[in-house]
Amino acid sequence: MTLEGYDVIAYGAALPFMLADSSWHLTVAQASLLGSLTPIGMLVGAISVGVLTDLVGRRRLILASVTLFSLAMLVSGLASGVPLFAAGRIFVGLGVGGVLPSIAALVFELSAPQRRNVNVALSFAGVGLGGALAAVVAAVIVPTAGFRAEYLVGGLAALVVLPFAVRYLPESLVYLRAAGRHAQAQRWAERLGFDATLATLPTPEPGNDGRRGRLTALFSRRYAVTTILFCLTTFASLLVLFGIYTWLPQLMRSAGYETGSALTFLLVLNLGTAVGALLLARSADRVGAKPVLVGAFLLAVVGIAVLSYPLPIVLLYVAVVLAGVGTVGTQTLINVFIASRYPVQVRATAIGTALSVGRLGGILGPLYGGMLLSSGLPTAWLFYGFALPALAGAVLVSLVPRSHRQTAPSAAESVASEVSAT
Repeated sequence: MTLEGYDVIAYGAALPFMLADSSWHLTVAQASLLGSLTPIGMLVGAISVGVLTDLVGRRRLILASVTLFSLAMLVSGLASGVPLFAAGRIFVGLGVGGVLPSIAALVFELSAPQRRNVNVALSFAGVGLGGALAAVVAAVIVPTAGFRAEYLVGGLAALVVLPFAVRYLPESLVYLRAAGRHAQAQRWAERLGFDATLATLPTPEPGNDGRRGRLTALFSRRYAVTTILFCLTTFASLLVLFGIYTWLPQLMRSAGYETGSALTFLLVLNLGTAVGALLLARSADRVGAKPVLVGAFLLAVVGIAVLSYPLPIVLLYVAVVLAGVGTVGTQTLINVFIASRYPVQVRATAIGTALSVGRLGGILGPLYGGMLLSSGLPTAWLFYGFALPALAGAVLVSLVPRSHRQTAPSAAESVASEVSAT
């Protein structure tokens, strides 16, 4: 997950140097299109997971996905021009789209019930850590070695991680049992030191009469408004997330900061989100997902909006953390919130539908940021432009009708539902 976080954030971290490289003649409009290629690949990769994981298992799919996006990073770093670089970024997205839900499901399946929430949250903290490392490399190595070093470091890092993954990453016991490989499942269980019966997914949901029937239920009179609001909320969330990830360093440069200082903001953003998402999840367990989600989106609004003001550096760092918590931290909670509003037989389809629409927001986020930067607006309005979709997210969440269900699933259960939906 750390490799995945690095490779996704690397483009935004290296972008100021790419725009300044006269040999590429890269415009803001072209940079916006390039920034959208990885989310497009992620969408295709996530859609492919459901089929491929049943054929090859989670372990092989994770290893293949990490290998794919690491090789794609090397291609991006060695590319002589924009076309080959663009192909590399698409394949980075394909690999990331496959590894993220696969790891989420594997951690869920191999965790004891009382550890599932913590383990899933800890594994996803790797995304923030990887993003922080991408900012460090961009600030320390890229100024002297060139922007290509940002991608080459990310690709070569797999040489460190992959050998350990090949040696120690277990296979899903659920997959092995379904494939009739009971002896191998037992060997993995013994090697991991726990009873194999603990590593089980939720039982198949009753009343599952096909995707078409489930989609019909989502847009029935009872759930149509809720479904539309969730789709729009996820769209707004991922638009802000990928827009900020791509353009934050360039936005901070527009606000008058040097490139090194602007990259420090990206570093703080990712470190803050790694911790902030855990705090949001704990708060949601106590008071419910809806008020915490509204509050998180409003934190993003405040954090993004005040970045354009000449505040003391400590307050600016606090604002960046708030922006990160309110963008990245909302995604896990949105999945939990969606699951809490539907009956079990359509829960997975509800999450998958909202995420499919949301990924379109992820694709448009870099384009939206590029449009703002090319508009000639005052610097403050560039930040307000990203704060507005976050404000829309808060309003949309507040409009979600009350639940028809009596209980809400755990965060880990929602992750499992998301994976089955893809």
